[in-house]
Amino acid sequence: MSEPRLSYRIDLPPDLNLAIMVLLSFHLGRKNPISRTDLCAALHELNIHERRLRDQIRHLRRSGHLVGSASGEKGGYYLITTPEELDDFLRTEYLAKINDMQETVKEMTKAASQRWGPDAVQIRLF
Repeated sequence: MSEPRLSYRIDLPPDLNLAIMVLLSFHLGRKNPISRTDLCAALHELNIHERRLRDQIRHLRRSGHLVGSASGEKGGYYLITTPEELDDFLRTEYLAKINDMQETVKEMTKAASQRWGPDAVQIRLF
């Protein structure tokens, strides 16, 4: 990987979650994201690859940290700083995906019901 395009040099703590939060503390708000590539590059000394980074971000979010992300050319990770940013993040990154998945489940269930009968398809959550 190339060197990170970051304008600061800091000694990162060995704890991965803390290291990620330290780096994200320089990226407050949706208008100041750090790309996944740059974040991985900044974490290179901890041997972090994109898949592990995504897993750690998910863990941080589930632990209550307000880590936002946006896709696209000017996208990346950032710390959410306002209720409006949180709302926008949840709406664009989660609710849109949930709605898309619900539509897929609906159409697949409909097709299966037509193929095997209405009682053949029962969605089991557990």
